[in-house]
Amino acid sequence: MRADVTERAGVRVPDLRALLSPATVAVIGGTSRETGLGARTLRHLREARFGGEVLTPGPRDGLDRDVDVALLCVPAAAAQEVLDRIDGRAAFAVVFASGFEETGGRPLTTTRGTVVLGPNTVGLYHAPDRALLTFAQAFDSLVDCRHGSGAFLVSQSGAFGARVVTAAARYGFHLDGFIGSGNEVHLDACTLARGVLAAAEPRVLLLYLEGIRDADALQALLADAERRRVPVVCLLGGLSEAGSTAAASHTAAVSTDTAVTRELFEAYGATLVGSDRELVLTGLGLSLMGRAAGRRTGIVTGSGGAGVVAADLLSGVGLEVPALSAGLQERLMAHLPGIASARNPVDVTAQTIGDDATLEKVCTTLRESGEVDLVIVIGRENQAAAAGAHAGAAPPTVVATLDREPASVRPLIEAGEVVLPDLDSACRVLASCAPPRSAAGAGFRPVAAGSGSLDSDPTASESLRLVAGAGVEPAGWGTAATVAEVLAHGADLGWPVVLKSDVAAGVHKARAGGVRLDVTADTAREVAAELLANGVPLIVARQLRASMELFAGVRRDPQWGLVVSAGLGGAHVELLDRTVAMPAALGAEHFARRLAAELFDRVPGRYDGLAAGLAAAAFALAGLAGRTGAALVECNPLGVVDGRIVALDARVVR
Repeated sequence: MRADVTERAGVRVPDLRALLSPATVAVIGGTSRETGLGARTLRHLREARFGGEVLTPGPRDGLDRDVDVALLCVPAAAAQEVLDRIDGRAAFAVVFASGFEETGGRPLTTTRGTVVLGPNTVGLYHAPDRALLTFAQAFDSLVDCRHGSGAFLVSQSGAFGARVVTAAARYGFHLDGFIGSGNEVHLDACTLARGVLAAAEPRVLLLYLEGIRDADALQALLADAERRRVPVVCLLGGLSEAGSTAAASHTAAVSTDTAVTRELFEAYGATLVGSDRELVLTGLGLSLMGRAAGRRTGIVTGSGGAGVVAADLLSGVGLEVPALSAGLQERLMAHLPGIASARNPVDVTAQTIGDDATLEKVCTTLRESGEVDLVIVIGRENQAAAAGAHAGAAPPTVVATLDREPASVRPLIEAGEVVLPDLDSACRVLASCAPPRSAAGAGFRPVAAGSGSLDSDPTASESLRLVAGAGVEPAGWGTAATVAEVLAHGADLGWPVVLKSDVAAGVHKARAGGVRLDVTADTAREVAAELLANGVPLIVARQLRASMELFAGVRRDPQWGLVVSAGLGGAHVELLDRTVAMPAALGAEHFARRLAAELFDRVPGRYDGLAAGLAAAAFALAGLAGRTGAALVECNPLGVVDGRIVALDARVVR
């Protein structure tokens, strides 16, 4: 028996129906002792009332018939031998044992079509089919197989993933399914998740990834999920600062792994979260309420202090708390005492928050106003009906209680009422419903890899010529080997000028003392003589007075290929933290939209055209890197001069 595996976008996509909804399961080994892996798995299947057929052949017996799933509960030393006996008879083999590649051992292999999940996995759980194909003790409390949330978790860490499943259940958020990918001898987590999208058709896909092992597989998954309109929420471990490809590279400093990965997720409308709690709460919100039309949030509270804290929390998770119109405030005040405030937060006062009839009128008026996209009501656990906080409500509405435990709201959430035990949880759940900030729409467009035409690091002057040839206009410049040539260039370009040592681009000129600004006709002779004493020719460049300094750069990343970065520039580009970095394959148009949203649209009308111009410059550098095989290309600063973007410096590193 073979598990169907097809090719899509260059990455295999398995048909997981037999794994998630097996008709026949073989539990092999570990059944003689109550604590054995096989015995614990059999107990889960029995207590969950699994409806399929369960076989228990001995490890040396093999299989005399085809089965959908074989669960290998044997030690690592015996796993390959048992796998050889069942290869071709089981569509899937789930191998629990550890002690393979992760400890320097040999990977498991099959030759007759059986697809291996794991090894070193805790297995899987598919509640709709009551298939608890796992030995993990965490699932002892989940044998009732509650489901209906539409949420499915795929995790590279089985033990951690199992804890996420149980943590979600404490809120009354019961996941429909879970798979731990383990060592991924055949199926990596992203490819498994693509199979889940096709076989289980979840409403929400949750991921825990211990780093990005295959960038192509991740991109294919995100594209699949976007096409199917399934939100993806991912907790990603192992992110670290990108190593610099050259000394003191601004590009490497601002285009970190974290920044680039976050941009990739946002480009596909997916969410990257920072903790297991946030993973659960974001999944809960999307499961219960789905996406809102916008980010405008209305707050209803009986406590002014709680309203202020909620406004701060909402702002911190990217939501807006707009002032309500005079007309809407008047309609709200018609239901409220004169001491109330209807500006937003809507403070109904402590004496009114307990009046459910009045609260319902206020919430209905606010929710039907068209002025807010989301609503949070700070009240009691039993006020979901009055607030309109129920699954599928439009606009999405939550009730936040204060200082409760998740267990206190569990039965309410199970009944479809959106009630959270504290303000922070409620704000994070509400934020999960906000629409994605950006969407690439057209997927990856790979940039040509190039053949590596650079034999050595270009000098600063060669870098300027390469950048100019790529289509980025440099400031006027020339090279000089003598003081007389410096003076001649200065007179031709116009004083003042900038003098720079024409060193290899891998050397940071400023830190090496090879840059002088504001060189005039009166100081040029002395400054030029000092710099030329180092035995290196100089670049003499016209010193332009830019209205703004920008930055653009490209680095070659082992995972994402060419990564583009751009934003506000100058000597302290890393400190300014006003940059956007993303895989170049997402395209110049998407890059321009992100630059506009993050930088230039903050002051409407003032910087029109700069986002497109800066994106064009960055992608001109990306084209140069692609053609030459350069590891790094950057211009810092780029000056805005009379509306044009001009390169004031350039570096190309082999």
